[in-house]
Amino acid sequence: MAGIVVVFDFDKTIIDLDSDNWVIDELGATDLFNRLLPTMPWNSLMELHDQGKTIDEIEQVLKRVPVIPRVVAAIKAAHTFGYGLVIERIHWLRKTGSKE
Repeated sequence: MAGIVVVFDFDKTIIDLDSDNWVIDELGATDLFNRLLPTMPWNSLMELHDQGKTIDEIEQVLKRVPVIPRVVAAIKAAHTFGYGLVIERIHWLRKTGSKE
């Protein structure tokens, strides 16, 4: 079936939580984040590398995020059938201004 694309949102669909909050909590930055939140925009606070966190640290945290097992099966099935697959990150779309 050519031309079929399956679109998943990442947060609260593929994973049953908010990945931004997960990373902040897992890196032990919750208190700092909560103190700064009233004074800074969300996007600035998410620049964790500015807070001394490395890409590797963030990557390791994201590898531990709990994925919903049924969604993994659905993604694998879509791949098996040859469907296109898009995993959407609304935060990324807003930040980059991308319309794709």
